Amino acid sequence: MMIFKGRNRVTSGFRLAARPSHNGIDLVGDDDKTVHAVAGGTVGFAGVVSKSACGLTWQWGYYVRIDGNDGRKYYYCHLAAGSLLVRAGQRVQAGTALGTMGNTGYSFGAHTHFEVRNAYGTPIDPASYAGVRNAVGTYADTTDKEDSDMKFLKVTSGKCEVFTAPDVNAVDKLYNGGKLTEGVCYPVQAEVGSSGGYSWVRIFVAGVQRYAAVLADRCQLVTLSPGDAFTACVAQGGGTSDAAEGLKAQLEAANARADAEARRADEADKRAAEETQRADRAQAGETKANEQAGEYLRRIESAKAALGGAV
Repeated sequence: MMIFKGRNRVTSGFRLAARPSHNGIDLVGDDDKTVHAVAGGTVGFAGVVSKSACGLTWQWGYYVRIDGNDGRKYYYCHLAAGSLLVRAGQRVQAGTALGTMGNTGYSFGAHTHFEVRNAYGTPIDPASYAGVRNAVGTYADTTDKEDSDMKFLKVTSGKCEVFTAPDVNAVDKLYNGGKLTEGVCYPVQAEVGSSGGYSWVRIFVAGVQRYAAVLADRCQLVTLSPGDAFTACVAQGGGTSDAAEGLKAQLEAANARADAEARRADEADKRAAEETQRADRAQAGETKANEQAGEYLRRIESAKAALGGAV
């Protein structure tokens, strides 16, 4: 999953030689300006922090922090004012639109500053999470090719109806009063086509085949990360399908890569802590040596003064 649909252009990487203290990666959407979540979780913050609050996050302008299901925190920064599409406490999935790329905060030109931090709050290389390399360049969104053709119907309104057939008169009143649940993603088995002026899809709802009309103000077709896709399949009783089994394998591989990255980050943190301790010890030694030298000089001056008084 990439932050922007289409081409994602990296303009500044994570702690590269040109900016060794840069804790994130700067991305520009060349084809699409909408910023999408790359992992599911809960919105921990969505807004802007004033400079007077004395926190460094004012530099991020309008930003969204996702507290990921994997324990990491994902930061999407410099979003355009008034463009935020999520709120604190909201559950999101990979692919959820968060806002629009902007130029707010301490920023020079429209882009999105993206950071990932581990459970200890330490910034880690976010490139792989964004689907790009940690190198300046342009990368294409190939999510649809990599994650297979499996699609999901994401419900964005509580008015989205569910049907027993591709017919507006066939509302399935026996399921949830005839409504799909807002915020839930239902596995799409097939795009049925058009009927009665509507575009229909056959979906898996609580283990049963049902239908929905794809209406822009009520739902949308999306692709999900392997982990979120597998969770959605299992939640709707589709966990035994070949597609779900394939997604499960992808999820296990993705988790293995994430765990390996976390171990590497932890090892880097440990090395950094050891280096800091060595530097502190060296500083302490230097301070002690300076104090001893100062005391030695004071004794010499005292001795000179005593000798001078004795003459």
